Amino acid sequence: MRRLIPVLIPVIASLILFPLLMGGIGAADELPALQVVGAGQQYKIATSGLKNLAGDDQGRISSSFAITLARNLKLSGYFKIIDPASYIEKPQDSGYDLGQFNFADWSSLKAEFLVKGAVEVRNGQVSLVAMLFDVAQQQRMMGKRFTGSTADVQEMARRFADAVMQSITGKRGPFDTKLAYVSTRGGRFKEVYVSHLDGSGAFQITNNPTINLFPHFDKTVHHLIYLSYKTDEPALYVVDLNAKREVRITSDRGRMVGGALTSDGNRIVAAIEHGGYTNLYLLSSSGNRLKALTNDRAINVNPAVSPDGTQIAFCSDRSGRPQIYVMPLQGGAPRRVTYQGSYNTAPSFNPDGSKIAYESREGGRFDIYTIPTAGGNPIRLTTGGSNTSPSWSPDGRYIAFSSTRGGRARIYIMQANNPNIMSAITEENGNDTSPAWSWWLGE
Repeated sequence: MRRLIPVLIPVIASLILFPLLMGGIGAADELPALQVVGAGQQYKIATSGLKNLAGDDQGRISSSFAITLARNLKLSGYFKIIDPASYIEKPQDSGYDLGQFNFADWSSLKAEFLVKGAVEVRNGQVSLVAMLFDVAQQQRMMGKRFTGSTADVQEMARRFADAVMQSITGKRGPFDTKLAYVSTRGGRFKEVYVSHLDGSGAFQITNNPTINLFPHFDKTVHHLIYLSYKTDEPALYVVDLNAKREVRITSDRGRMVGGALTSDGNRIVAAIEHGGYTNLYLLSSSGNRLKALTNDRAINVNPAVSPDGTQIAFCSDRSGRPQIYVMPLQGGAPRRVTYQGSYNTAPSFNPDGSKIAYESREGGRFDIYTIPTAGGNPIRLTTGGSNTSPSWSPDGRYIAFSSTRGGRARIYIMQANNPNIMSAITEENGNDTSPAWSWWLGE
């Protein structure tokens, strides 16, 4: 019998420093509706409540953990959550480790996997253990122990969801991440928001009566860059998410029209327009020009930096029509990647840099495609509505994008290898566009 020792994972209260978990324990019950469409292999999993060892007599922490865990596992498309109302066994009437509960109570529900655990709360501090079991084999597959405040419980659930994905599929899940996007939910102006992948904890980064566009994280998830028209001239703004401050980036070379942070957050690839042409420049994080990356009479925009920080992809009309190009971050001759389609833009590297997702216009609307970074045949992933702004998950299994398939623009995620499996992330009023998926927040 395979038994794994629970691993201690301390959870820090301020995970990105902005108070995205201000809702407290009850926030799990207020998550936006979740819609998952498409069919694929799904594992039947039961997510039992936590046994109260002390301090959770009303079950609020247990409920928050179980709801958040189930929601994120459902979001993955890999799991079918067994209805908790059908559970035979009650957490408080049984144990949470091997020999302390009856596997037959779960196999009778046709559960393939089971999550059980316990919680103890003392002086506002939460100690929580969660374990994953293989029901048929009657084995414990792995366990995790978390400590933190009551405000951290949902983050504990997201990290455990990542571990469940790792244990069952062999690859860590994408739930301990952030999603930045542009939304008009607060009115007619486009503002930048950051939320958890499951849509909870949405925090408004910008709040000004103008247009804010193109958010992107660095790989450390300590910084966010976006373009804004909140002054007379468009400028890039780099937000220090830890210090809650931002730096305005302008250039004497012309008008800023977009930009991306390098993986370490120390440099910026900026698109700067002058005289009707737009070129890419490498800047320091404070806006000092380091070098020109392109220098031609063309429009070079939508830069994206590869996760390893060695390459950039961008859109250029140097061949007559907008196409995707790749070049070294340190400079060099750009190499054209896309040849099919007359309007290709918004490139995004997958985590190992081997593929690029991009949007391509056909018949007046856009769809998402992927193509090898080295070049090759593109693969179309979307149909229906207009689909724009792809962004890869850090595990490389998913792509976030904006789509009007339901009428207004919303943020969706789809499995890159099975795009029929798709989940709507945002549900608020207004239009949600330009998603940017962060790297993992913790180890």
